[in-house]
Amino acid sequence: MAAEHIDDKQFWLAITILIKNYHALNKKIFEVIITEVQKQQHGQLYDSDEDELEQQLQANASERTCEGFKIYFKMLTKKLETNILANGTLNFGKQSYECHFVGEESFDDFSVHLNAGQFRVESKSNSRFAEFVLRPRLCNWSQSKREEGAQKSLRLVDVEKYNDLYKQLKLKHSESLLKLWETAKESTDPLKFIYEDLAIAAYLITLWTSTQTEPNAFADLGCGNGLLVHVLNAEGHKGYGYDVRKRKLWSLYSEQTSCNLVERTVEPNSFRFEFEGIDWIIGNHSDELSPWLPVLAARLKTNFFLLPCCPFELSGAKFQRRNTSISAYQDFVLYARQISDRCGFETQQDRLKIPSTKRIALIGLKGSAKSTANLEDFVQNELQKYQTGDTNAAIKLREKTETVRNCTQVEKSILDSLVLKIFHMLLDNTERTNDTSWMAGRQLKMREIVQSLTKEELSGIKSECGGIKTLLRNKHEVFKFCGNDLIGIRRPEGIPAIRSKSHTIKKRSCFFKLHHPQGCPLEESDCSFIH
Repeated sequence: MAAEHIDDKQFWLAITILIKNYHALNKKIFEVIITEVQKQQHGQLYDSDEDELEQQLQANASERTCEGFKIYFKMLTKKLETNILANGTLNFGKQSYECHFVGEESFDDFSVHLNAGQFRVESKSNSRFAEFVLRPRLCNWSQSKREEGAQKSLRLVDVEKYNDLYKQLKLKHSESLLKLWETAKESTDPLKFIYEDLAIAAYLITLWTSTQTEPNAFADLGCGNGLLVHVLNAEGHKGYGYDVRKRKLWSLYSEQTSCNLVERTVEPNSFRFEFEGIDWIIGNHSDELSPWLPVLAARLKTNFFLLPCCPFELSGAKFQRRNTSISAYQDFVLYARQISDRCGFETQQDRLKIPSTKRIALIGLKGSAKSTANLEDFVQNELQKYQTGDTNAAIKLREKTETVRNCTQVEKSILDSLVLKIFHMLLDNTERTNDTSWMAGRQLKMREIVQSLTKEELSGIKSECGGIKTLLRNKHEVFKFCGNDLIGIRRPEGIPAIRSKSHTIKKRSCFFKLHHPQGCPLEESDCSFIH
């Protein structure tokens, strides 16, 4: 297949993206910062800036007013102690771009040329990088559309200071936090939570420094495992965490943190701090509390930092879409931002670099807050739109005891009745012959099984996580999932020669011995269940 022809405009579009996104090609680089720009006219270099560079790159060839540019970079590294200096040379006439790394042998210089409508890429010593990484990426970038007003990550903070602090926090805390995770026997992924909260801590500290709003004390509402509170406390920032349920990790933190984690339901209409000096509220993926963060910040006269996550209304109900022309997440972020604006904040928005798809942050500073005279009217109007019942009642967003929803809490007689009905449904219409082979029944789609059950039969497990599917998975000795949403009867297998610890032997009666018309196909000595 012939390579697509690249014109001048597409070539410089790809180079524009390359200049700003070299870190997308080299995973050792966190971010690229342009430190200086010079334009070349009549063989001489003159001071310029990024705006002029952008304008010239976007212009048609006949409209350009200079011969090229010299660009100086600082490349922030993810793990290396020092950052990397580099420079790039743009030549519009030769349709070329060259990048040179200063005194750094582990990074290869490279060049890109437009030759007969195709990218020609060369690397100083790594031809595989040039041919199999750089060239395909440039081809993709050349076909992309310019994103007008695309949001830049970490635009509200000094990126270099943020990156340096993030590296320090990883070196200082990651190993000890991993050990805490192992001790607590947490089921969640430690790498995701640890590196995500270290990045959020680095962002907050850098933000507080750059905006001169370092807190007297902060409160993390819906703090979950308390990790963010722990890291910020360890870095000298006094603060507290509130959550409806205590986590196993809480008691393992230092006393400095553990005594500042409060097991308490945050009810937005009645919540007040029991500690002095709190002037920042944090909502770190705080689920139902997310839309309430700006409201609480306005009522309590604090700043706020919010990472909206699962979409909820102020009532605690699932979020009702307002704008279907954008994604559900974007719609919810817009809703949270509109609440913040109504609360009197001039809301700032940023995008974090964290291992999460939900990484848009909203920041409200009380110094920029306008009048909140109509705040309570707005809140009540929202509750009346999306909540039934008494809008003045306290809104309890989550129960203290987490409900178990895996079909294990349903009355046994209801489960047994459903299991038998589905079992006989799968055996029905199986042709009986003189053949003595054991009947394994037929396969049915999950939809067919559900449609065959009455509303009364379904009501007993309708609130359970997974419903009928969870019930069938729990009875894995009877049913099997056959792919393509088909369910069948599992033929009993003998006791394995090598048993795992989870393999139970002779603890329960054999289902097939009791309920299959031909009984169990296994001898009693071979069956895992009691005959």
